Amino acid sequence: MIRLGLCIALALAVQPAWALPVSITATVEGGDKPTVVGKTNLPNGTELMVTLSRKESSYMAQDKTIVSDGRFRAGPFSQKGEPLNPGVYQIEVSSPLAALQPQSVRAVIGQDGGKLDGPFTKRSQFGGKVVEYRTTTKIGAAPVSVEKDRGARDQAKKDTHEWWLQSCKDNCNVVKRYAVSRNEAFDWDRCYQKCLADEPKR
Repeated sequence: MIRLGLCIALALAVQPAWALPVSITATVEGGDKPTVVGKTNLPNGTELMVTLSRKESSYMAQDKTIVSDGRFRAGPFSQKGEPLNPGVYQIEVSSPLAALQPQSVRAVIGQDGGKLDGPFTKRSQFGGKVVEYRTTTKIGAAPVSVEKDRGARDQAKKDTHEWWLQSCKDNCNVVKRYAVSRNEAFDWDRCYQKCLADEPKR
């Protein structure tokens, strides 16, 4: 029995040598144009992506940040320079593949992130382990505005449609230049109309 207890104690003692149980927290400061601030035990230099989103406003914005002395900051976030609509937002903090981290970071987390451990880590579909943390926070002191949320959703749809139109023009222009370089016929209007027809329905 004593021998078993000794083995367990030794196993617990050596765990930190190969595993890094990730701790991470995040919240916001700065009112309705907030900055996401967080604390973590990830090594200095760790690159993170911070995403702030709210479905009701069709809002989603991202900012890259780097861990320094156990802390990170991202933002400030706004709605095209305007205050965010009041409501509950989701904060997501994630890390890229370990191969994209600095060597000094990989020395701590493993070349494939294999030393990362705990509930804030997951297996990447591309191999290795990455960090993924989610929490929610209330932004804005005013009550939720259904009218503002509807307006934000409508604007997001308009922006997405305009982006699609421009992408269709750009893509057809690229294909046209390629066809001309090969002395091939190219129907630009047909290309553009087909692209418009393929626009995802929202």
